[in-house]
Amino acid sequence: MLTVAGMVAASVSTTQAQPYYASGDFNLPTAWSSPSANVLSLAGTVYSNSTSGQTPNGMFQCKITTAGWASSWPSYNVSGMWDNTGSNNIYFQPGAFADGWTPAANRVGFDDPGQPWEIIGAFNSWDSTQPANAQMTSNGHGVYTVVYTVANAGTYAFDFRTSGHWDKMRAGQQIFNNGGQDGSFTTTTSPETMTFQIDLPNGRFRVFDAALIPVTNQVVFAVDMSSQIQLGYFHPGYSVYAAGDFNSWPGPGGGLLLTNYPPYNGGNNTNIYYGTNTFVGMPSSSPTQYKFNDNDPSALNGGWEQSANKTLTLLSANGTEMLPVAVFNNVTTSDYLSVPVDLTFRVNMNGATNIFGVTWGGQNVYINGSFMNSAGNWISTWNNISLSGNQMTEETPGSGIYTYTYSVPVGSPVNVKYKYCFDDGVNSFDNEAPAYQDHGRTIRTTVTGSYTNALDTFGTQYVEPSFGQLAVGAASGNTVALTWLGRPGVYVQTCSNLASGSWVNHYETDGTNWDIGYYSTNGLVSATNWPAGGGSQFFRLIKP
Repeated sequence: MLTVAGMVAASVSTTQAQPYYASGDFNLPTAWSSPSANVLSLAGTVYSNSTSGQTPNGMFQCKITTAGWASSWPSYNVSGMWDNTGSNNIYFQPGAFADGWTPAANRVGFDDPGQPWEIIGAFNSWDSTQPANAQMTSNGHGVYTVVYTVANAGTYAFDFRTSGHWDKMRAGQQIFNNGGQDGSFTTTTSPETMTFQIDLPNGRFRVFDAALIPVTNQVVFAVDMSSQIQLGYFHPGYSVYAAGDFNSWPGPGGGLLLTNYPPYNGGNNTNIYYGTNTFVGMPSSSPTQYKFNDNDPSALNGGWEQSANKTLTLLSANGTEMLPVAVFNNVTTSDYLSVPVDLTFRVNMNGATNIFGVTWGGQNVYINGSFMNSAGNWISTWNNISLSGNQMTEETPGSGIYTYTYSVPVGSPVNVKYKYCFDDGVNSFDNEAPAYQDHGRTIRTTVTGSYTNALDTFGTQYVEPSFGQLAVGAASGNTVALTWLGRPGVYVQTCSNLASGSWVNHYETDGTNWDIGYYSTNGLVSATNWPAGGGSQFFRLIKP
């Protein structure tokens, strides 16, 4: 959970350089003296003293002092251990720290002599039987970690110690005390998982709930502009950006500038634009919403994606997070019409009441939506008289069923969003439902150049699935009934052996070629009697 490379101290405020000494029971000829032979040498912000010729694996006690014992650290003796050669290095880092570890100033540490460590305390009843989950794991460089779940919320005294020994390197209020007070920590939930860490060379320790410690992630945004290029809405040479909560949603043509060179992640697709932003937040949290945009004058919607905001979730630890490569606007080339389609809308107005509480009584009915042009733009001025061009007609006098047919141009979205309204003579024309609560339908076939949506009910904002609902019936003779919700760009695949076989594409079932089936609340349900043959056969729908 923590990697220490050398002696590194974060956010440290050092005192003016002066002589420091390692004084202890190993000083010769007089114990606890501070002769010049034991002066600590300075390297950066860390003082150190190397001592050898001691009893292998024996214990020592020491303090760090100034000349004449004017000051010394820590308040209790440090109790340490020589390694198996009778040597060790003692380190001192003076000054105050703001890195979240204890102690917060004047830290004394030593090299790891290679002993196993454990935690013990009131949270496990000071159990001297060394429960397995209290044993610490070496992370290298003298850092040890254990994750322990404390059953009940409360404040608990504890110590680090070498396994099974109270007399070896006990750690309490000041790290590695000899006879010092116990440490303590507090949990607030039952249970709560805590992380315990000691860092021997840096003379520090900490106890924390990892879920409450912020992580730093270098988040890589990436978006594929291929479909926008193919549709003529984006031209290489213009710029692509990521914008969101993290950079205060700058206007179109602004945000985190993305690049396409070198090609993303070692690939060869130069239509993928990418960039990195550093986030600091809680582990596994969702700290921001964002979208992509570009500054090409040919772009739809002023350069912004028309799809819903995207959300990123931070990792559980520090590191680089490469987000999945998004497709701009969440659409591929097949999500747009390759041919114009005369699209018919139908709505049942019987008993309709608008959001202002006015009941329909034969007033004029209108429609507005994303199908109006290839830019996917609505008529934004609902109250403008231009809506008269979008007036619907009653299918049969007195039926209350109103229809409207519009020639949807090439390049328009296959999925359409729209609303109805009626002129109550008083209120806004945007009166079917609250803002952004739209009907959603899909043009499922373009074979004949015309398509009729399923019947809508005024005020019921139904959104049908884009595609799916594949179903296989029982075999009858040499065929099986196969039904699915199709659309342009979606087709059936078959396979005879999932373990070793390959999937076969049936492009004839694509909505650009297929219009056989029956109508439902979701529009055209594609249907056919599929040849059964012998052996097993598996089906799936695919949208590359």
